[in-house]
Amino acid sequence: MTNRFSLLKLSRFFLYLAPFTVLIVSRSTLFPFIVGKYFFFRAVVDLALISFLWAWARGEITFGKIQPINKNRPQPFVVNRKLIFNPLTIAISIFVLIFLLAGFFGYNPSASFWSNFERGEGGLQMLHLFFFFILLVLLFRDEKSWRRMMAVFLWAAGLMIAYGLGAAMGISSFIGSGICARFVGSLGNPAYVGTHMIFALFFTAILVNEGNARRKRWLKWLLGILLVIFFITLLFSQTRGALLGLGVGVIAGLVYLFFNLSKGRTKKIVLAAIIILIITGGLGFKYRRSIDLMPFCKGGGNRILDINLSTETIQTRFLLWRQAIVIAKERPLLGWGPENFSPAFEKHSLPQFKVWFDRAHSVYFDYLAETGILGLLGYLGIWLAFLWQFLRFGKRPAANNPQQTQKPQSPAVSRNQSLIGNALIFALSIAHLVQGIVLFEVLPIYISLFIFLAFAAFRFNNKDLI
Repeated sequence: MTNRFSLLKLSRFFLYLAPFTVLIVSRSTLFPFIVGKYFFFRAVVDLALISFLWAWARGEITFGKIQPINKNRPQPFVVNRKLIFNPLTIAISIFVLIFLLAGFFGYNPSASFWSNFERGEGGLQMLHLFFFFILLVLLFRDEKSWRRMMAVFLWAAGLMIAYGLGAAMGISSFIGSGICARFVGSLGNPAYVGTHMIFALFFTAILVNEGNARRKRWLKWLLGILLVIFFITLLFSQTRGALLGLGVGVIAGLVYLFFNLSKGRTKKIVLAAIIILIITGGLGFKYRRSIDLMPFCKGGGNRILDINLSTETIQTRFLLWRQAIVIAKERPLLGWGPENFSPAFEKHSLPQFKVWFDRAHSVYFDYLAETGILGLLGYLGIWLAFLWQFLRFGKRPAANNPQQTQKPQSPAVSRNQSLIGNALIFALSIAHLVQGIVLFEVLPIYISLFIFLAFAAFRFNNKDLI
């Protein structure tokens, strides 16, 4: 390799492959939608980390201030310590440390670290996710890199949908169900599809709001079509938690815009959009039993609108959450350890449960039971750090970016565009937190989440708005 940055480019290349984890389906394994995914993800992260460390060993990377230029030696890739020692990165590091400690002191440390073939989560997985995040923070430091990452994410999401359509059409080598069943794509679980589509929708919207997309009409139309496809896929997944999270997130983003926009036509349009969304949501809930989103399917497709606290699914969730609290009381500080919910559930199981659970089916109750109060506080601390940095840097206008080299826009357009970018990031965070109330996190969701958090760290650290 003659290019001095070739190893760093190689590391970035492997990171770009990570979103394609969602496409891996290993038919030869007992859990085809799980095993291949975590093997692939760990492999690309390991290769990216090895390339990065190799570049460091060769002197291509230095930490701290830029060294005096030596014409006889190539200038190294400088890693500013502020990239690592910032509130969001520190909060994630603390959470990962608590996660590992919870496993070490938990009910079954081996299960907590290595997990099993059915889930593939645990401490080893969390370490790979942590290194994935750190490498993204260190290597993705410009808008072009993040545009590419989001574009790759959208390609992977589109191919995931294509796989599900192929399975629905009966292609023999594909695993899946018919179009009238809940859509599972290449993820194997419709709940995962719904959450994945939330990230796909917002990443698409961020690219639509980004400057280049506004200048290329064909790209704007393509991204608009993707928005429609991703939303329809979310509906076909019939995941109520994802739809609720998306709705609350969009309204939260519009509220942010309303209070930060200057008086004028745009502010009135945003207010009208908020009112319309609230009214539409209310009418949809009231007449949910009369709405059929899939009239071409026998049995209808209004499950996603059937948000009722009296349904068996919701009542089971409530009972499971109460049991998660009971479970947590036995080991309050660090919990039972990751991947140890099953023995805790069996010990405290009630006759009301008709099926066996290995998750509390809520991000918050899962962390409470498996990593204790410290783990739950560590997870919430990530979002507190995110919110603190967002509120601190969220109003910084893009027009003040000293690195701006493109043709300047009018101050009003530039400020509105930056505010929309902020609103999208805020809305995505709220959407994820809301859907997490009734869903838990697995590898495809973790990958999406850590990409988003690394992107947020990029914005906060560079004080630039896309």
